[in-house]
Amino acid sequence: MNDYLIFGASGLTGNNFLKEVKDIGSSYHLFVRSLIEDEDTDNQTIFSQECIKELPRSKNLIICLGYPLAFQELIWMNKDTKKAFKEVDLDLVVKISKMAKDIGVLNIAVISAVDSRLNSLNYYLNIKAEMEQKILALKFKKTFFAKPGHLLGLRDKSRIDNWVRVIEFFGKIYGLFLVGPLKKYRNVEAKQVAEELFNAINSSNVTPNYLIEVHESK
Repeated sequence: MNDYLIFGASGLTGNNFLKEVKDIGSSYHLFVRSLIEDEDTDNQTIFSQECIKELPRSKNLIICLGYPLAFQELIWMNKDTKKAFKEVDLDLVVKISKMAKDIGVLNIAVISAVDSRLNSLNYYLNIKAEMEQKILALKFKKTFFAKPGHLLGLRDKSRIDNWVRVIEFFGKIYGLFLVGPLKKYRNVEAKQVAEELFNAINSSNVTPNYLIEVHESK
């Protein structure tokens, strides 16, 4: 049995989470869209939205998947983008979660978004909240939602537009004034999110914070 089953290990947060796992020598298996060059092929399984092979038995499921959106699409999406986004961030994430629950995975951790809430006028936040509710209904032993603001880290150049540059520039200034309950809206390093999520999963006394939301089934 693996300690961790990870979807999205090539992304910002997923890659940093994988580093945490490897640093302590825990066992893991990756489900990837394409093979990661510096990883043993025995530790990787190719998947697509239409075809997900049988999951290996694991203690923890980590989902760091997300449809690639331009910054302005976080505010408004056209019909086609809404469909593609929902298929990944809701349908695919929930499908994987159900498969994991069926094979006895104990805990699940998913990257969501700050301020996600049902019936939000913002489509992005509403879908994230719907995903959270469907996963909670599966009743894993422990459920962790990482809910960061804008993530900082090394991105592919094709994913960096002028809006991202503006947000990151002004984030250095306005972030200083976001304190107390507003702290959750700060730009945050993906590495920090991964570290805090990893620490929460491995803690016997979990304390939720402004980045990590924790639910335990009774």
